[in-house]
Amino acid sequence: MNSKLVFAAVALLSTSAFAEEDLKPAQEEAKASFEEQISEPVNAANEKCGTKLTVKTDFQNFKPEAWANSSFGSYCEAAINAVTSMCERPAYKKAIAKKVTGVSCLFGGVKPPEKKDGTNDATLRNISLDKGTLTYRMSVDHTNIEDNTKAILEKALN
Repeated sequence: MNSKLVFAAVALLSTSAFAEEDLKPAQEEAKASFEEQISEPVNAANEKCGTKLTVKTDFQNFKPEAWANSSFGSYCEAAINAVTSMCERPAYKKAIAKKVTGVSCLFGGVKPPEKKDGTNDATLRNISLDKGTLTYRMSVDHTNIEDNTKAILEKALN
């Protein structure tokens, strides 16, 4: 890979916070790990879908203790993988190329589970597509992220 492509890939993966704030050392480490983990899935999505997706997040809201035994990057990766797999279906590939411009995987603003929730309800409540951005408010308790993201995309694009 030539250096221009590497630079372009790194530029596309910029996961800068919405409001740049000084990050604590643990948050900086987490951000670097996150960026490394999602680089390949984002590139795969862009290649398969014909998109130029970027991923944004809010590492100022990252709490290491909340994610101590979890690979938080894999949660966002599952949402990105859902976009990629949707592009295997020609009609959805066309819709995603037009209507999905970015992904936000956020640590803040998670909507809590409710007493009546089934297995997937809390996860579904934290995924949305609005104004071109697929937003996933991540929680260590969420399940079936890729399938739930696909369900949200199917609903939003139809």
